[in-house]
Order: sequence, then structure tokens, then C-alpha cells
Amino acid sequence: MFKKLYLPVGMIIAVILSFLCPEPGTWFKALRVSSWLTMNNFLIVVIFLVCGWNMDVSSVKFDRKFALLFASGAVFSLLISPLLGWGTAKVFCMGVLPATGLIVAAAMPPTLSSGIVLTETANGSTLLAILMTVGYNLLSVVTIPLMLALCVTSGGEVDTNPLRMFIQLVMLVLLPSIIGFLLKKWTKRKLPKIFGYAPSTAVILLVWGFFSASSAEFKQHSPAALLQEGASALVLHGILLAVMWYGGILFKCGKAERKALLFTGGSKTITIAITMLNIIGAGTGAAMVPCLVYYFVQSLVDSALAGKMGLNALKDSEKTVENAAS
Repeated sequence: MFKKLYLPVGMIIAVILSFLCPEPGTWFKALRVSSWLTMNNFLIVVIFLVCGWNMDVSSVKFDRKFALLFASGAVFSLLISPLLGWGTAKVFCMGVLPATGLIVAAAMPPTLSSGIVLTETANGSTLLAILMTVGYNLLSVVTIPLMLALCVTSGGEVDTNPLRMFIQLVMLVLLPSIIGFLLKKWTKRKLPKIFGYAPSTAVILLVWGFFSASSAEFKQHSPAALLQEGASALVLHGILLAVMWYGGILFKCGKAERKALLFTGGSKTITIAITMLNIIGAGTGAAMVPCLVYYFVQSLVDSALAGKMGLNALKDSEKTVENAAS
């Protein structure tokens, strides 16, 4: 039970600390492991190294059903999602820059870190979550410019530097996952239980550093604007989660696959979102804060859901053991 609550409770504490005392988190985010490796990238590598070690290839069937699920999730997550962001901004009568921030957030691919860890916390299919994360991030090189050009009013030119994004995905996601998987095959051993907390701890540290560095942006925003942006983010993210979950039911997927679809297909990375805001000439507080608010809402909602699903899975497992024993 402690492990299932560790991530959601830890993320809430990290966010609270980042606003009460942002200096330590800002200092931590600026640290570098080496001249070429930032602390953020190091933590992401740790996440995927451990996830690769714990990966069970037999849990996913690479058949027509999987291909259809993967493709449908990509269409909704990368193409329909920004259109929903545009519609949500219209419904909430948001200004041009706040609407731009929400649309940019909605157009993003899955986060490289928390979606995987939340899927694992909820007892979902970690392998499917990794495949979706890598696949959707690669596809986003094409979809981001397309959808932002369609949905966002801006005088800037959209350029995502696809080669850099591809190299980053290979180095931070694919390579550590493969290394972890091969190490497990070579040693034929499971990681000690304490290592099971490494991915969750890395995500908590990433959230702590990110919100600490962004606390000034929040403090300069009016409470009314934050309330409007929070409500719009909650509605948009709720729609994304509902479609991903019930879409999995429509495709007759098991619970483990639906959880991967929920926490990976329904999540959005904030790092690329902030980069894109600067690229299209909207990197001001008015547009950036809605992005940050969306990530804040996503983090709290998803961590709470993952914790609850993980506890339910644990209880079901205990009941199964008790029934078998009787």
C-alpha cells in the first residue's frame, strides 16, 4: 500500500514545497551530473533503465488489435486533442495568449517520465506505455507543426528540429530501456525491491524542480485567471482521460492495456510545450502559465487515479490469493 501511495503523495508534497520555498528546487533543477548530462536527463535515464529491467515482453501481443489500438490512440492524442484544446478555450472565452498556451499543451506527445511510472503504479502494461511514449513522441515531430499551424494564431514560424528530438528520444528513452532489459536477461535476476521506488522518486524530483523554477510565473498571475485556466485544464484533461479509457473498452482491451492508454495517451509533456511556445513567439507568462496549470492539473489528477487503481489492484490480488487458499 505504501508503494502505491508513494508517488501521488510525494508529488503533492513536491508541488507544495515548490511554492512555499522554491530556492532549493530551483537549485536542484539547475544541477548537472556532468558537463553533457543535466540532472533532468539523468533522472529520465534512471526511470527508463529501471522500467526496461522490469519490462515483460510477453505482456503485449503484437497483433492487428495492438496496431489498431496504437494507431487510434495516436490519432486522438496527437490530432484530435489540440482541436479539443481549441474548442475548450472557446467555451471558456479565453484570450488569445491563454488559449494558445492551452492548445499547445493539448498538442504535445506523452511525457517522457511520469506516464510510464504512473502506468506501473496502477499495475498497467509498462511495455505498452513505453512503446506508446516513444512512438507518439516520434510522430509528434510531424503532428506538432501541423496542428499548431491549424489551431494557433501566431506570427512566428514553427520549427521543431526533428533530428534533435529523435536523438534525444533514442538517448533518454530507447537506449536505457534496452540496456535495462538486456541486463535483466544477462543476470537473470530481479532488481531489489528498493529499486522499485527509483522511478517514482525520479518523477517527484522532476516535478519539484520544475514547479520550483516556475513558481514566479504563477505568483504574477491573477487568481481569477488561474481559476479560469485551472477549470479549462480540468475539463480538457478529463475528456482526454475518458476517451482513452472508454476507447480501450471499445477495443476490448484488458485492464493493463487500458491503464497504459489512460496514463500515457492521455498525458502531455511540458518540456516540449514550453519550447514550442518560445518557437512560435508566445513564450510570455500569459501563454506559459496555462501550460503550467495544465501540467499541474494533469499531475495531481493522474497521480491520484494511479494510486487508487494500484490499491484496487493490490486488494484484488489479495482476494485472489485468499480465495485460492480457501
